[in-house]
Amino acid sequence: MGRKDIGLKTYFRDSARYADLWNGGVFQGKQILRAKELQEVTPVYAKADKAAAVERTGDLVMMQSRTGGRYAILALEHQEKIDYSMPARIMIQEALEYDRQMKRIRLRNERAYRRYCMAEKKEASDAVYRDEGEYLYKFRKADRLFPVATLVVYWGEKEWRGARSLHEMMDFGEGAAGEELKCLVPEYPLHFLDLSSFGHLEYFRTELRPLFGLFQRRKSKKGLEDYIRENEKRWNMDDESWYVLGEMIGSNKIRDLIPKNERKREDGKMGNALDELLEDWVEERVEKRVEERVIKEKAVVVIEILEEYGVVPDSLQQEILRQTDLSVLGDWIKLAARSGSVDAFANKICLI
Repeated sequence: MGRKDIGLKTYFRDSARYADLWNGGVFQGKQILRAKELQEVTPVYAKADKAAAVERTGDLVMMQSRTGGRYAILALEHQEKIDYSMPARIMIQEALEYDRQMKRIRLRNERAYRRYCMAEKKEASDAVYRDEGEYLYKFRKADRLFPVATLVVYWGEKEWRGARSLHEMMDFGEGAAGEELKCLVPEYPLHFLDLSSFGHLEYFRTELRPLFGLFQRRKSKKGLEDYIRENEKRWNMDDESWYVLGEMIGSNKIRDLIPKNERKREDGKMGNALDELLEDWVEERVEKRVEERVIKEKAVVVIEILEEYGVVPDSLQQEILRQTDLSVLGDWIKLAARSGSVDAFANKICLI
């Protein structure tokens, strides 16, 4: 389990964030889930019998409970990389949860039936199976399963090119026969939230709104600057959200902001976090450009030294220019100066 995964799981264990993620990402801002109704449950889906044992582990699962004993199982899966099997994977996990519920119901029914059979005085009871089907399969007509749903949150760099439904993974064949076969197989669409392209951040009511807004603009200095300027007065980002943002975009400087800014304003905002965030972002980009320029300059020096001996093949030039380790390039400069020929240099660094 990677550092990013652990950070995201810990972050969304907060029931208010979890509810806001579903309400904003799935229910178009409607307040369908409430934080007080949610309780974390085990994220392990398992099935074992004489024939085989199957186990799947999810990222985070919460149960929604309401007055009257109605429940729903709401699972969360974070994805940084494209999983082309995602619809089938989610379907299996949810099916395992339904299987777990059915086993629990059957066990409850069988225990109640045994108690009824052992009782000296038999009275009308729900423990009595109503027909042969209920008796054989230990599942009564009145028994009900809790609904299970999974939200896939994708925050990877590349555009999601994987399937978003079970039908997209299948080959039904051509023509009328294929269409008829397609009608036989139930569709299984993903509940999918692509953080890079989601266009309705106004649906979110917690710190998820600025968190996702900053994440969407992670590649643009101007976009980040404009977003910070336009939204500074409306948002409230806590320390944990800043840290998670740093993890999601791979910024050590943002993560380092947290211990440096222990003093906060009375309204809960970090002192100068927004200004420092922008300054660090710009500084990070400048440092990277400077390093890239130095790397290219050293690679060019290696090539120029080798050209004193003769023609440098394009393949060798490209290999030298692909090297990004400054210490290696420094060694290559020394090696090129004493090699005496292009071939000798290439042989010594095992390029040809």
